[in-house]
Amino acid sequence: MAFTLGPVGGLRALPSPSLSGAPDATAARIGAVHRSLTGRVTVDRVAVKRVWVLSWPYLDPGTAAFLDAIHLGMVAGPLWLLDGERPNRLTPHVAATGSAERTTTGFTASAGALTWTTGVPASTLPLAGGLSWAATAAGGQVYLDPIPVVPGEPLTMSAWAASAAVALRWTAALYDKTDTYLSFTESIPTTPGAAGQRLTHTFTPTGNAALVRVALTASPTPSGGTATTTAWQLEPGPAATAWAPGGGAAVVAVDALTTAYAVPGSRAMALMLLEV
Repeated sequence: MAFTLGPVGGLRALPSPSLSGAPDATAARIGAVHRSLTGRVTVDRVAVKRVWVLSWPYLDPGTAAFLDAIHLGMVAGPLWLLDGERPNRLTPHVAATGSAERTTTGFTASAGALTWTTGVPASTLPLAGGLSWAATAAGGQVYLDPIPVVPGEPLTMSAWAASAAVALRWTAALYDKTDTYLSFTESIPTTPGAAGQRLTHTFTPTGNAALVRVALTASPTPSGGTATTTAWQLEPGPAATAWAPGGGAAVVAVDALTTAYAVPGSRAMALMLLEV
């Protein structure tokens, strides 16, 4: 099982955790449960946050020192965890294009009006809705906050989109750990049609790339047009796979680190991480 941990620009692949003590990633709902006089239940969902517990029967000295350092606050944050068991590295809210909260939070339109809507193209999972973007004649972008990347690891961005009037393409802009722009890649512009289709783009961060800003870009048109989109995904690999809820990349804080010296020179460790 693949887990990667560290600050932007300093992500470190961790050894595979012990299978005898399988890694745990419990998602806890934050909010109250109310019961009316008739017995009807209302569940508040303020947020859903995860707790990871990773354990190793033996760790090499370098990894053990790294975990000690982050636990003691010696490594500048924020700390990111890439969870290899959750392929979609977008946040759950962004991956579902606002379906949980019915908002456009997490998405920014450089031009035109962006709203949440239930009228979206069909995707493999029946989400509650997605985004409606009234693009201007000059075109523009709907872009996300930056996401950490690992140089040399291919990534594929995908989403379902529909528009009979606007040609759309993916743009992936790469930055170093200081947020200095490096380069960008783009997919071929496509007019997905009223019925919609899945748009994909694969790119590979190289060199000192540490962050990517992904955007759905509209080409200029004589009078603009409306595009709808749902089910966004950023995943490792050379091709898009079935959409999955996000959470594959999360900002975390170290809650606890336990160490046992079963054998001289060998450390058994258990790490608890809390999603911020």
